[in-house]
Amino acid sequence: MRIVGVVLTVALIALALILVPRWTDPAPEQEAGSMTTPEHRVVDIRDVLVYAGGEAASYRVRTARDVLPGGLAAAMTPVMVHWPGSDVTPGGALVLGNISHGGNPLAGVTLLRTARVHPEKLTRVQFITVPLGGAKAVVHGQLRFVFADGGIELLGRDTDAVGEAETIDDLVFSWEAWRPPGVEYDIMTGLDPTAYELGLRCYSGPQRFLEDTLAQRPWTAYELKLPGGRRGLAELLRVVLVMGDGAARQVIGRWLERAEEAWREADPTPGTDGTSLVEDWLRLQESMRLETPDAGDRRLTLSEQQSRYQSLLRSCATMALYNIDVAVARLLEDGVPDEGMRTVRDPELLEDPAWMVDLADAGWGKLLVSAPRALGFLRRNPWIVPGNVPRLLDDAGLLVHEDGKRKETRYSLQTTTPWGHRDQLLIR
Repeated sequence: MRIVGVVLTVALIALALILVPRWTDPAPEQEAGSMTTPEHRVVDIRDVLVYAGGEAASYRVRTARDVLPGGLAAAMTPVMVHWPGSDVTPGGALVLGNISHGGNPLAGVTLLRTARVHPEKLTRVQFITVPLGGAKAVVHGQLRFVFADGGIELLGRDTDAVGEAETIDDLVFSWEAWRPPGVEYDIMTGLDPTAYELGLRCYSGPQRFLEDTLAQRPWTAYELKLPGGRRGLAELLRVVLVMGDGAARQVIGRWLERAEEAWREADPTPGTDGTSLVEDWLRLQESMRLETPDAGDRRLTLSEQQSRYQSLLRSCATMALYNIDVAVARLLEDGVPDEGMRTVRDPELLEDPAWMVDLADAGWGKLLVSAPRALGFLRRNPWIVPGNVPRLLDDAGLLVHEDGKRKETRYSLQTTTPWGHRDQLLIR
């Protein structure tokens, strides 16, 4: 009986690691029931088209209020590449839209910006973990790309402004569960791939750090080392953008198709250019069908199922790891010197096991029954635990070392930020 008890305990620990109970950020000063969510407002299609068409370089939205027609948060709109305006040849620049920069989290404002990015000016890339509370294994994972001067050009400078030009030197890419405003992410609910959409959000480094700092979430950064040096960094950026752009077009295309019939039945109010609102939305729908580069590499093209978030198989950290593995695999296939580097695992996205999906709304009884199967799955796939990713990257030779140990840098407002100590940045 004691042996059975030990086995069951180990299985339950493993299950707890990967199936963490529902949690929310603690807010002891917040009285129960005192939080209110603003009523959702669907964004104006004309504004979307002006921004998507490059006629405006920024788009200001209310973070907790504004939604796209499918109900998804407008502030969470994924990064997308303006392929017609981009040069995908070596040395060319890419035009990115939906970069969160310059918004005010405390005012509830998100500002989506457009920038021209020069991959050849990349200097380093970091895998960053952010604690989410609870077990140490439960962290958010994201990728930070740092550029030399001139590597990122924000478009659409305010012509009425004087003084120093606005610049940023880093971008943070974060795979997230795209959902309506006010809907808390729930790790158990996310086991069901129909619960959330998958989206790759892009922030300037200072914007993301500010938002994480407000939530009391410090950063731990691990510097990546990839085959080919800077070529490897540029390849990783390319992989991230092609995959993220493709996922965004999948998701947006789906809800546009679902909404088309309702639009046709709506009163076709004329737009400013004489078109109807229905025609405006259909123009946006057509723009989602643009084919991205490297579409022939199946590893970069997400299927409809794969463009849906899943808490273990397509989470923030596992998708970032998948991006890294695909980039490394492509570099090795091209014969780039690897210095003993390898992929963490075969770059593929697993199908969703039925038993895992069933746990999304399971009670403790079903969780206990599933514990042995979960333990076996964890042993075969340790990469599904976000806290394991830095060690796995290190084992694959993909992290920079200092003094014989992997380089880890911790950033917080209490210690130092990636841009210096707070006393160097703020007026005291």
